[in-house]
Amino acid sequence: MNAYTVEYRITGNEVKRISFLGKNKFDAYNKAVYELIPEKEGEMPYSAWVHSVTYQNGNCRYFNTFEGNPY
Repeated sequence: MNAYTVEYRITGNEVKRISFLGKNKFDAYNKAVYELIPEKEGEMPYSAWVHSVTYQNGNCRYFNTFEGNPY
């Protein structure tokens, strides 16, 4: 499994990040939005998108994603 970073907003303009292990971008998005962020923040995010992945070999890939294109 690889380490994914998901950026999100709860309210306002502050962008927060959460990192965790996931299988792929789609799985990372769903796990963050429906499990991890509500558990951490106590509510669903206003918006979220997959920011990057760090592979097991240490290489990092940044995705061309944003609020309107989450994964």
